[in-house]
Amino acid sequence: MSTDVAVFRRRRRRVERVWLPALYLAPTLVLLGVFDVYPIFLAAWISLWDWGIRAEEFIGLGNYRRIAAEMGAGFGGARGEVGQSLLVTAFYALGTVPVTIALAFAVANMLHARVRFLTALRTAYFIPYITSTVAAGLAFAWLFNPQVGVLNAVLEVVGLPAQQWLLDPEPVVPKLLGAFGMGWPESLPEVLAGPSVALVCVIAFSVWNTLGFAVVIIMAGLIAIDPQVQEAFRMDGANAWQMATRITLPLVSPTVFFLLVVSTIRSFQSFNEVFVLTSGGGYGAGAGSPLDTTLTLPVLIFRHLYERPGSVGYAAALSMLLFALLLVVTLVQFRFAERRVHYD
Repeated sequence: MSTDVAVFRRRRRRVERVWLPALYLAPTLVLLGVFDVYPIFLAAWISLWDWGIRAEEFIGLGNYRRIAAEMGAGFGGARGEVGQSLLVTAFYALGTVPVTIALAFAVANMLHARVRFLTALRTAYFIPYITSTVAAGLAFAWLFNPQVGVLNAVLEVVGLPAQQWLLDPEPVVPKLLGAFGMGWPESLPEVLAGPSVALVCVIAFSVWNTLGFAVVIIMAGLIAIDPQVQEAFRMDGANAWQMATRITLPLVSPTVFFLLVVSTIRSFQSFNEVFVLTSGGGYGAGAGSPLDTTLTLPVLIFRHLYERPGSVGYAAALSMLLFALLLVVTLVQFRFAERRVHYD
């Protein structure tokens, strides 16, 4: 009798520890499998075909060889579409992620202090994030409009020349040097000239749009800090800069690291911001305009998938390239950036 009871208890324990949690997780796992895992394998399969409306011819790695041929950068040849899109994507990520995190850390520290209208300020910073990207992008496109935009009207009032903004393909560094009467040294690589003025406008919009999310995440980390720790260092004579860099930043480093990974992934996947500002803003210049200086990799995938007939297989290969890039960048971040994270 005791043996039967023991067997029954073991079976009940197995059900409670294994099968019951598996039952609870089953709906989520099914959704992840259908909408996340299966599309990856499907895209990998499509990338091996010459695919128009349907599969036409199996070409193996032909699409990937085409991607390698259209890199073009760094070997003395002209930069192809893929190489241009990778460079623009890198500029976009480097321009949005560090700036957003730095601004969010500063703003979160100010909002974490006891200031008047704290709730209203927190709401004001978060509103851009929950606003439709398309609607906000169209509003910014109007602000940047070279004919009737507010920004050029402000420049006219202060006596400065009007700018083309989202239509300007000129790199921003030579343009700034020219404004101060200095020229761009021809001996320097073109990549050091920085992103185009149009891409800088897109970057500014993206920082504005995602700042609220980053502020909320960092504030969650600040709330978790023991106030007695900060008070002890403040009594030891630490000033505001020392408190922020030597106390607060190390204590919220896990939160900042999480934000770094998530923001980097988002920056590589950004599409709405670029497409709306450079294609949907009423200029009619086409995706990735002007002169492809805002052609990020997601926009290039869209171009081949929807604007060029018979390029579905190539678009799938580009999406696999994006997936591989995100995987490598994330692993590198975990390999090197996580060393500076303090979990204690």
